Amino acid sequence: MIPEYIKAVMDAVNGAGYECYIVGGAVRDIIRGVPVHDYDLTTSALPEDTIKILTSMGQKLIIDSAVRYGTVVFIDPSDNSNRVEITTFRSEDDYADGRHPGSVRLGASLQSDAARRDFTINSLYMDRDGNILDPNGGRADIEAGIIRTAGQPEERFKEDALRILRAVRFEAKTGFGIEPRTHQAMIDCAGLLKKISAERIYTELTGVVTAIYGPEAIRDNLEVVSQIIPELLIQRDFDQRSPFHDRDLLTHTLDTLSGIYIDEDGKKDIALSWGALLHDIGKPEAFNVDENGIGHMKGHAGIGTRIADRIAGELRFPGDIRDEVCKLVTYHDTFPEPERKSVKKFVSRLGQEFCEKLFFLQRADVKAHSIYGKPRYERLMNIGRIYNEIKEEGSCFSIRDLKVTGEDVKSLGFSEGPLIGKILNDVLSEVLDENIENTYEAEIGYIKEHFEPN
Repeated sequence: MIPEYIKAVMDAVNGAGYECYIVGGAVRDIIRGVPVHDYDLTTSALPEDTIKILTSMGQKLIIDSAVRYGTVVFIDPSDNSNRVEITTFRSEDDYADGRHPGSVRLGASLQSDAARRDFTINSLYMDRDGNILDPNGGRADIEAGIIRTAGQPEERFKEDALRILRAVRFEAKTGFGIEPRTHQAMIDCAGLLKKISAERIYTELTGVVTAIYGPEAIRDNLEVVSQIIPELLIQRDFDQRSPFHDRDLLTHTLDTLSGIYIDEDGKKDIALSWGALLHDIGKPEAFNVDENGIGHMKGHAGIGTRIADRIAGELRFPGDIRDEVCKLVTYHDTFPEPERKSVKKFVSRLGQEFCEKLFFLQRADVKAHSIYGKPRYERLMNIGRIYNEIKEEGSCFSIRDLKVTGEDVKSLGFSEGPLIGKILNDVLSEVLDENIENTYEAEIGYIKEHFEPN
């Protein structure tokens, strides 16, 4: 259950006369019976003593945050994947700024260390033999599927408002319910999230939207999440007044997010998940009703792209994620005709990797429509079938897929310059139109027939 390299570290610290325990998420996940990826340790030893003990057993110090947090991180030089983070028992003063403790006191008792932790399910301690110390009742909460603060919830959230979003993320990850008093305190303290950096909020929210229970967590905690994305609150109970939609806009959005595939690590693609959450974010602004009482949202993709870009900017999305999310919102309602040439050109224009995500988002979107969306879903399935056939054939989608290269063109007597790019683009267009095959001979022949060396 406990890896041997972790046991070896614990044995060394215990052998020097100090307490040492696995703490936090690793213990929680062991009890839940799910894979553990990281092991954090806590000890009664001061950081300088921990450093001496682990250095003497051949471990390499890679991070030293002893002064600020009482934490040191080591790796085993013989296997860099064997990484261990060890923090000294500590207690903390008031969080004056709502983000950081005024001071950290090292050398506290285990009970004091447990009292400063965020949630009961994260305040469990396990010794090297697998025995569990449970000062806050975390084991019972895990078994009951409950997320509860360790101590008074208002105090915990005023100390560090990011804990509010951490509770949402733990629900998204585990499917646990948030204890009512804790949940009410989250709502009451949600305004404190304004004190938290955009980068930290992005990290926590990304953990929510990519988790298996993310849609449920967002719905259950909408008053909290809408502090960051207010447009989501507008979606609740929003009637699109369309025969293609048999549920309110928020439910449609979250059903779309539910339809995003989960990888082998139990997570969803980041850009695809954010794209699903934001794909219809522009609908309320675009909404109008015709003389027959039918709702229309013409132009909602463009409006949604503007809103998504604003949100991505406010939350400091990484540049590539921001670009891809906005592009998904832009094109989520745009489809090629279900025939070979149209699909080829569509994929060539937008990019193969992007289109594979876009097609998945579009199918998840349409599956969250009423029964009147079935013809569109069947059309999307047909487009996917055509794309897969083209892909399996090894078809050409971009200039780099052509059999001829710029060097081949220059060998025909063409000088370096813009003309080379024009020739290759023309060849690509002919291949996409299936006027010539993607072979070296066909492409060289086309160039010789249609262009004169400069």
